[in-house]
Amino acid sequence: MSNRENCWEYMCCGREPGGNRAKEFGVCPAATIEDLDGYNGGHHGGRFCWAVAGTFCGGEIQGDFAEKIGSCYRCNFFQYVKLEEGSENFTMTTPGLLFNNYPD
Repeated sequence: MSNRENCWEYMCCGREPGGNRAKEFGVCPAATIEDLDGYNGGHHGGRFCWAVAGTFCGGEIQGDFAEKIGSCYRCNFFQYVKLEEGSENFTMTTPGLLFNNYPD
């Protein structure tokens, strides 16, 4: 595992487990999905947050990949990960990978 910065660290959203906004907004699904561990060198979905429903962007909890990808393209963290990983190593999404973490 690398020491690369995860979205909750870069964005200071406070939605990681034990974070200062986790009680108010819930723990971010990107911080808990173990299946995404290692994608783009991140911890859980911390460097793959654009593919995870329910992340916190622009002060609001976001929808699924299709609903939010436009704003993700403009996100400083998304651009940071793309640059840091380089075009040969950057993972945008994976076929068949779908994470919908909305509560029932």
